[in-house]
Amino acid sequence: MVPSGNGSRGWPSRNRPDGTVLQSDLNQCICLPIWLDEDRFSRQGKRLECAGRQEVVLLKNVDVTTNLVREVIVAPLDRSVLAFSHNYPYPFTGWHYHPEYEIHIIRRSTGSYFVGTHAGRFEPGNLVLMGPNLPHMWVSDAACSEREDSLFIENRDMVLQFSEAFSKNCIGDFEGTKEFEFLLHQSRSGIEFTMETSQIVQDLLQRLINMSGLSRLALFFEIFAVLAADKDRRLLGEAMPEIPLEHTERIDAILEYIAENFNRPDLTCGLLAERERMPFSTFSRFFAKSLNCSCQEYINRLRIYKACQLLIETRIPITSISYDVGFDVLSTFNRNFIRYIGVAPRDFRLKRGFDWTIEPGQPLSSSTNR
Repeated sequence: MVPSGNGSRGWPSRNRPDGTVLQSDLNQCICLPIWLDEDRFSRQGKRLECAGRQEVVLLKNVDVTTNLVREVIVAPLDRSVLAFSHNYPYPFTGWHYHPEYEIHIIRRSTGSYFVGTHAGRFEPGNLVLMGPNLPHMWVSDAACSEREDSLFIENRDMVLQFSEAFSKNCIGDFEGTKEFEFLLHQSRSGIEFTMETSQIVQDLLQRLINMSGLSRLALFFEIFAVLAADKDRRLLGEAMPEIPLEHTERIDAILEYIAENFNRPDLTCGLLAERERMPFSTFSRFFAKSLNCSCQEYINRLRIYKACQLLIETRIPITSISYDVGFDVLSTFNRNFIRYIGVAPRDFRLKRGFDWTIEPGQPLSSSTNR
């Protein structure tokens, strides 16, 4: 897989009110794991050196501190699927998105996860199906690390990815795919499945990873048969209304643009309406009808969830984080953080976002400090 950085996207470099330069202006890179002091970043030529007390992996053209990373899946998935497992951390365990559908299973550790407009706790067996361009990340508790000197969890994740073109081929070429089609429609909100379903799917997915040819296709449909049979599955966001295909493609393009630019302070719903050549009121109704969520709430949630990652994984000052994720006013950042997470940013950081009296599967906004 090859990370794709957002670069400057054509807007001017901007400084924080305190005069320091945004990390995105220094270079496009990602550091995993993060646990770093902001003042220990140093620019050296074409490379950003990150001096922290944890191991660091540098990937050019990606910026962990501000941008929502677009995962570029190189394998052609119009007639195939991609299945694999990976350790934690991984280049795409941060807040990222991609145009493919994804089944994601956590095999080891507990922590906090963020999918679209949902934030909650997870435990081993957490199984989620996500639709195209739905931002997501799973952040494990530091106490789950298998190394003393760095954050590391072996084979934490199992992943199955496939394209919208592949799904359309399946729906168009095979009979009896109505349940498959319905699941894909629901996945645009994110779907979490029961532990019983997860146990079955984990075994099937492990077999799929090790197989080739027709056996992979057979297991792919067997996995979706198991998912469809789970009547206790739950949507992580509001149920998505039925909308025409051309509207789906249009809203996907809008969400992709938001994901690429959400940290720009000048990204507003009015700007999006202008890009779509729609009156503001018409665009607002179109967005809300398509996602059951207002445009402004969607943007604010992306910003706040990215801030959660930075609060957990870095020592960057809270004021700097608020500017980095797109808020020009600190009080607005604090107000939105409390609204969507349930606690103030400072309290969230003090507990690393992990030590709340909250059960796995419940939203972070229902948490209370121990």
